[in-house]
Amino acid sequence: MSKIFPLVDHLYIFQILEYNIWDFLKWFIKHPFKRNLQKKHTLEWTAKAKLLFLISLLLILIDSAKGSLFLFQNLWFSPLFIPLVIFFSPIFLVVSQILLLPLEYYQKDKILNQTKLKLNNLSKLKIIAITGSFGKTSTKDILYTLLWKKFRVVKTPRSYNNPLSIASTIFELVKEDTQILIAEVGAYKKGEIKKIAKLIKPQVGIITAIAPQHLEKFGSIENIANSKFELIESLPSNGLAVLNGESEWLVNLSKNAPCKVIFYGGREIIDTKISYSRYLYQYTATDIQVSTYGTSFLLSTPKGKIKIEIPLIGEHYAKNFLAAATIALQLGLSLNEVRQRAKLLLPTPHRLEIKKQGNITLIDNSYNTNPESSKLSFKLLKDYPGDQKIIITPGLIELGRQSEKENIEFGKDANKVADEIIIVGENAREFLVKGLKEANFPKEKIHIVLELKDGLNLLSQIGKPNAIVLLENDLPDNYF
Repeated sequence: MSKIFPLVDHLYIFQILEYNIWDFLKWFIKHPFKRNLQKKHTLEWTAKAKLLFLISLLLILIDSAKGSLFLFQNLWFSPLFIPLVIFFSPIFLVVSQILLLPLEYYQKDKILNQTKLKLNNLSKLKIIAITGSFGKTSTKDILYTLLWKKFRVVKTPRSYNNPLSIASTIFELVKEDTQILIAEVGAYKKGEIKKIAKLIKPQVGIITAIAPQHLEKFGSIENIANSKFELIESLPSNGLAVLNGESEWLVNLSKNAPCKVIFYGGREIIDTKISYSRYLYQYTATDIQVSTYGTSFLLSTPKGKIKIEIPLIGEHYAKNFLAAATIALQLGLSLNEVRQRAKLLLPTPHRLEIKKQGNITLIDNSYNTNPESSKLSFKLLKDYPGDQKIIITPGLIELGRQSEKENIEFGKDANKVADEIIIVGENAREFLVKGLKEANFPKEKIHIVLELKDGLNLLSQIGKPNAIVLLENDLPDNYF
């Protein structure tokens, strides 16, 4: 049905591109005949999606009728024009979006103003905002688990991190007795985090990492760092900034913080330009041990040291936990409370989530892959015990001019840990293969497939019992 009537599939692409008209038109120009999408999600039939569909359908029927009248002076021939007109359904969706803009702006302003008014009446609500190139969703989930028994806490769901979704969360979920709101904050360009901070006015800000995520949109790693740091610059003078001390970008930018700063990380920070009188002792996670049952480490804080065991597998979880624990301890939890609640943690879906699929183990890192987080994925794959290591990946995206270099390096790094590699799609295939060849990876162990489902089918053929499979990135159709 989608081959003949692709309006729903086109609406799906429009939705995952966040209804950005120019990105959608660029996708259509690049993929005018794209059908049978390998959908990572399903179309969410929101009120906006329904309106776009109905208006577009109406415009398509009107255009078909006009064509019939113009050529045959008869409406009965309208159905003959529908297949031709429907080919341009993206154009009708764009026109529908433009027609809806006045209503959308009105509703958006209404929700934002209602949110501001609500927050003004919740003077005791403490708002914690989390941003970073990666790790922010996992850190948010960990912090929520640490706090929810002691406080009445609300967190933004899933990866809802733009102004409207955050405002909707506040408007719908935050109550008069809510004590803490944990908001994940994201951005694709400079100034966006500043706008969100102006809306929610956080008292605490966390930056988990600086990496070339969405580099193509930001233009440079410097722009990424400065954009993330907008959160800290928006904090009040009596606020608190919690920064990943292993990031040189954050260490250097920290001198511009208007409030107290706490560093966390696994190593000491050495920077003679920074006056340590402004900063508290660094929180650290050391002696990190990873097994198939979980991760343990020594948590060192100004309150003392304690061994932490979490039922999550991977060194990266220790760092995310460290960021969350730093906040929890500042809010009054004891070290023993932190240790006890650490045992309740659950993995964040699709972020180095480990699953059993029959006789193989799947490491699902299908969200938010970038050059830095991919190194964590490869380390986990290397350390996890198994008889065969397989990587399924389309490579890295949104890296702009760095795409060739980073994907070649990605291929070289993959060579060090994988026995078989399945490359999905054409996004970075050429560069990945080049990196693998330069690293002398066996040619017969490189497999090329068009779609993820083909890669999973191939996995059933080449996968051995007790194989460990890393799903590194799972791009939606707009990248294929």
